[in-house]
Parts: sequence; C-alpha cells; structure tokens
Amino acid sequence: MTEGRPSRRVERPTLRVTIVTDDRVVYDGLAESVSAPATLGMVTILPLHVCFITTLEPGELTVRWQGEASYYAISGGFLEVRDNEVTILGDTVERAEEIDVARAEAARQRAEVLVHTARGRPEYLAGLQALRRSRARLRVAQRVRR
Repeated sequence: MTEGRPSRRVERPTLRVTIVTDDRVVYDGLAESVSAPATLGMVTILPLHVCFITTLEPGELTVRWQGEASYYAISGGFLEVRDNEVTILGDTVERAEEIDVARAEAARQRAEVLVHTARGRPEYLAGLQALRRSRARLRVAQRVRR
C-alpha cells in the first residue's frame, strides 16, 4: 500500500455454475473456469465469456475454483453461458469419487466387443458411444486415484 492511498482490492469476476441431470443437482456454486467436451472439441469458459450454447459429447468436465479442480464424467448434454452463468444439462454426470472403476472397466470391455463384432450394423454406433462413455469414466476416475 502506498502512503496516503487506500488499498483497493479488485474483485475478479467469477462464474456461477450449475450442473444438473434429470434427477439431481451435481454442482451449484462458483468457479473461475469450466472446461467441457463440446461436440466440436474442448471448450473452456472463463468469466465475461460471450453468450454461448453447445452440445456436449461424452468426456471429462472440469470445474476450477480457488486453485482446486473438480472432475466429472459426462455422457453428453448441453452447455449454456449467459451473463457469467454456466448451465450444464447432462444426460448423466458423475463426480470422479462416485465412479465404480470395476463397473466402468466392465462397460469398456463390453463396448469394445460390441464395436468389433457389430461393424456395418446399426448397433455399431451405439457401441462407439458406449466406448467413449466408459473411457471418459475411467479417465476421470483416475484423477482421484493417483
């Protein structure tokens, strides 16, 4: 502080983030940033971001607040940004700590079998989506088990 001048603490803008599924509120709080797997690639939302809406793919969702990161596996959904508010509507969303690694690994193995055996059939695309979901769940689960 300079003599004779009062110190000014500048408040940094923050995001208000709400992550919901059809049956629960997964996160409702403040954040410095949110990174999500949008259909056209990863997006990171910071305070003062332009209004934005996108679809989400299976992958890893990250919420950062006060130097800490929280990780979530999302199976798809929508993300909207407006006036420093981020709303994520997820098909399914799991906190890293909630993921049962054995179940996720079993789902990955089943999806791999389906992808290899269903090539050229309608269920092939469902197998690819299941494989992406299970891989995302395993990747997020590893974040808290290191």
